[in-house]
Amino acid sequence: MPWTVLLFAAGSLAIPAPSILLMPPYPSSPEDPIHITCMAPNGFPGANFTLYCGGQVVQLLQAPADQLRVTFNLSSGRDAPGGTFRCQYGVLGEHRQPQLSDLSESVQVSFLASAWILALCLSLAGALLLLIGLVTVAVVVRKVTVKRLQKKRERESCWAQVAFTNTDMSFDNSLFAISMKMSEENAATLDACSGSAETPGHVGPRKRPTSTSSSPEIPEFSTFRACQ
Repeated sequence: MPWTVLLFAAGSLAIPAPSILLMPPYPSSPEDPIHITCMAPNGFPGANFTLYCGGQVVQLLQAPADQLRVTFNLSSGRDAPGGTFRCQYGVLGEHRQPQLSDLSESVQVSFLASAWILALCLSLAGALLLLIGLVTVAVVVRKVTVKRLQKKRERESCWAQVAFTNTDMSFDNSLFAISMKMSEENAATLDACSGSAETPGHVGPRKRPTSTSSSPEIPEFSTFRACQ
């Protein structure tokens, strides 16, 4: 049984509210068109639909005699630049008196950012992330390089200290060897002189040593090493 018969039998002039839906393609800027579909319940074909935006009438459409819905096309958004939309339908009742339905639920239409603005924001965000990544890599590489140079300098310092110590020991050993050799030669000379003096039959004049001391002195050696 149709809705109109039931409602008229109940003696009420109220009819059910329609349904409203925002249809694709969805608008992304005020220049894009807006498509809104409004549909009446079963039993109310060919109704007259009214679209409201913020309480103001935007557009009027009548559904075909065998259709329950209409689609409002707001070209370029100039008819309604976005906001809250509602729709309502009306039919002719008894004695051809118009009957209006309740208002539908609301549909909010808001425009997204333009494509070029979105692309620009994404580009800036990507560039910022790339810059942060490069700075981070540079800092890490610098720290690694500094650590390697520091370790290399420490190794070179250790090798230099070891080489200097070996040089000192070699120099001291050379001086000791020279001193020992000179001491042996002086001792051999003294022995030879003593033996020649005690040989019988040797009558020549004997030279006196020019030195004030009767025993030969071992030569001293001086070095020019810096005091540490």
